[in-house]
Amino acid sequence: MLVRLLLGLVKGLVIGGLIGFALAKLGFAAPGALVAYLSAALVGALVGLVAGKPIWAADGKIEAGLKAGFGAVLALGLMWLTRRFLTFGLPFDLGALAEANRSLHETADRGTIGGLAVTSLALVAAVLGGFYDADNTPDSGAKSDASKGQTAGASPKARIKAAPGADLDEDLGLDEDVPQKKQAKR
Repeated sequence: MLVRLLLGLVKGLVIGGLIGFALAKLGFAAPGALVAYLSAALVGALVGLVAGKPIWAADGKIEAGLKAGFGAVLALGLMWLTRRFLTFGLPFDLGALAEANRSLHETADRGTIGGLAVTSLALVAAVLGGFYDADNTPDSGAKSDASKGQTAGASPKARIKAAPGADLDEDLGLDEDVPQKKQAKR
């Protein structure tokens, strides 16, 4: 589970960092509220499609679609938390990727972790990616456990049927004590 958690964190950092880098190159290094929340919803949807069971996996389309939808909504809340509470400056210089976010009334030259697109989107995506990947359980263990009790050639959904003409009550001796019911004529 720890490996899956770390893998999800890395997936989220990469996706969020790339979207934040693209925004910074487009001139939104410290985006306003509208751009920040829309990009957070985009990042949440992308992480939902990739992290955990990805959309290209067998039987993963519905799950990935649900994770993308809920990821977009969760990312909005996480972006609000990031912009609201992570208001301390960066300990290093990011150059052109960092500037003060005027919409958050920042006065420092470097910007804050919650105010910069690169850092805030990477954090939001990492939290979602870590959650989705840690929650995902691999299917290989479940299939191998279920297939141990099956006979060769039987499908997992096959039902056991009695042979035609076989009376299970006679084999168990259940009808010896039960009086026979006569059918009533109508």
